Amino acid sequence: HALAAWLVHRADPGLSHARGFLARVYPRLAAWHRYLLRRRDLGGGGLVSVVHPWEQGMDNSPCWDAPLARIDPAPARSFRRADLDHGAPEDRPTDLDYGRYVRLAVEYRDARYADGHGEFAVEDPSFNALLIASEHALAHIAAELGAGSAARHARAERLTAALVERLWSAESGMFLCRDVSGGELIPERGVSGLIPLLLPTLPGELVTALVRTLTGPHFGLGSTTRLVPSYDLLGEAFDPHRYWRGPAWFNTSWLVERGLRLHGERAPADVLGAALLELAEASGFAEYVDPFTGEACGARGFGWTAALALDLHQRLLDRPG
Repeated sequence: HALAAWLVHRADPGLSHARGFLARVYPRLAAWHRYLLRRRDLGGGGLVSVVHPWEQGMDNSPCWDAPLARIDPAPARSFRRADLDHGAPEDRPTDLDYGRYVRLAVEYRDARYADGHGEFAVEDPSFNALLIASEHALAHIAAELGAGSAARHARAERLTAALVERLWSAESGMFLCRDVSGGELIPERGVSGLIPLLLPTLPGELVTALVRTLTGPHFGLGSTTRLVPSYDLLGEAFDPHRYWRGPAWFNTSWLVERGLRLHGERAPADVLGAALLELAEASGFAEYVDPFTGEACGARGFGWTAALALDLHQRLLDRPG
């Protein structure tokens, strides 16, 4: 949220200042970070845990399969799946998966949203990378408001070190999720493990490894795929159309493009940026697309696809040279 707020401010600093935007949002953003860092370090290693797949957003990623398998699903007749009003059932999570999401949500609600009591807790690389990027953004906001920013940059550095220590897998060439219950890394390559490219002080050798993984056979960017697949092309659970088990999403590709450009990886960033703009328009601003063909999937006229395409288009226009 803090990263988004900072980018909104940067889009029109004059209007932002006139409306007191940063001064209004900063205390709320700081409180959100305090909650995450104080209440969600369920693994004890300094990182934040996700307690529901919906919270992180990649609903039925294969990275969740093992932790979710412990959850007894809610009875199928106890809920109605509104998501099927917007997509083909064969492209959406299964009823079994959805029953587990509902069970987790109900138990979390019934426990009055107390953290640390559920059976599902996962340290996710993208959730933590976005938190770290937002710590840096909070530092920029604090500096803009005349407050101290050094402590926030230092906290972002500590979180980056914890992310590398706990979630980096040299064997996989990327970051992996960690199941807090058992303590083990989950051996599934998801797009979440590429999002830490957003971090400005990620060690150079890790950036090199991530780019190699992104453009290699597991994700195929620039050779077999147009946008970044949501899951390993060689993984057993890969499906080019089923939610988060293979299709390419514009929001995750937008994040990866920003990360590549941040670290001077101009060639893959240019390839990805051009594909994002082309496929956003060609697909009718689809929710997500087939990673190989760019065929539109899910909803059309999707708001975040349009917003991110506009943002990327403007950034490319503003870029020197």
